[in-house]
Amino acid sequence: MKILWLDLNSSYAHSSLALPALHAQMATNDSFEWEIVSATINENVGMVTNSIYHHHPDIIAATNWLFNHEQLLHILSRAKALLPYCRIVLGGPEFLGDNEDFLRKNPFVDCVFRGEGEEVFPQWLQYQDQPEQWDTVTGLCYLDKKNLYHDNGIARVMNFAHLIPPEKSSFFNWSKPFVQLETTRGCFNTCAFCVSGGEKPVRTLPIETIRERLVEIHRHGIKNVRVLDRTFNYNNKRAKELLNLFLEFSPDICFHLEIHPALLSEELKKELAGLPKGLLHLEAGIQSLREPVLEQSRRMGRLSDALDGLKYLCSLHNMETHADLIAGLPLYRLSEIFEDIHTLAEYGAGEIQLESLKLLPGTEMRRRAEELGIQYAPLPPYEVLQTREISV
Repeated sequence: MKILWLDLNSSYAHSSLALPALHAQMATNDSFEWEIVSATINENVGMVTNSIYHHHPDIIAATNWLFNHEQLLHILSRAKALLPYCRIVLGGPEFLGDNEDFLRKNPFVDCVFRGEGEEVFPQWLQYQDQPEQWDTVTGLCYLDKKNLYHDNGIARVMNFAHLIPPEKSSFFNWSKPFVQLETTRGCFNTCAFCVSGGEKPVRTLPIETIRERLVEIHRHGIKNVRVLDRTFNYNNKRAKELLNLFLEFSPDICFHLEIHPALLSEELKKELAGLPKGLLHLEAGIQSLREPVLEQSRRMGRLSDALDGLKYLCSLHNMETHADLIAGLPLYRLSEIFEDIHTLAEYGAGEIQLESLKLLPGTEMRRRAEELGIQYAPLPPYEVLQTREISV
């Protein structure tokens, strides 16, 4: 049985963790032969399809997210036309909402997964040729032979720490400018615009496990690690432990972190101030400097605390802090966005990242778009087109 993974990324620098994360759980199972076709969304669709065709796979699997969505479907529809016997299975953030419409519009896709796939994808592979058993696979969404839609909920890996790390897979890509290290799953926060908003429980890796993985990453000569932790400092004690761990790899590795400025304890501030220059690169998700906007967006943490924390982070000379603002959030006026940019510039933020809100599948804000007065693009990347506060 041959599985081909279509690794379609937005740029050469990015590499999805999905393939090595799944393959690592099955690497000792010799019932399946794994192949990979890697490409970016800027490559010729026909050439990528041709590469797939010459492998003649039994199963094509891929991750679907807002920036590869369109090209991915063009490629897969062509592959299915050339290989009609081949099953196509997808996962990824695009399937965190209702998937019936997608499956009806794209009949060349056999099924999609909602949620975390490490445990349920191997289960589906056991039954991939027995669709009558698919209703036993958590997270799987599909149309049966009678064209009836089945929705098996959402898959969660509750024992996250027991997964085999993706670095153990032969498909882990060590050639990129950075690697991603997932230290937690879930998020304590409840942001209505985020696919992780309200994703409970938060599951963490032990510090010693993270150390072992960093040793392997360091051995491969990687200089930049992007820590996948929705809010690095939601637990200040654990954040301090991680900072001490990162110090062990200074000055060889720079760590990119997402930090919530409203949750900085005095102790953690002192820890950050004492770190060597170049160890950390911080992304501070501020989103808006307006209390009503943050409340409507269900983002936890007092604004006054966030502003104090952000001002402190921007004052540190041993690291650069980038601040994020999101245009299109409900109640956020254009004049206020301009004022907030001026404020962040006065703080000395290393970079101000201003982007349009995207109403992602599975998020509360997408479900409530009409109520909140948001018009958004129905096709990826689902960007806001107009709000009650900002005209088109």
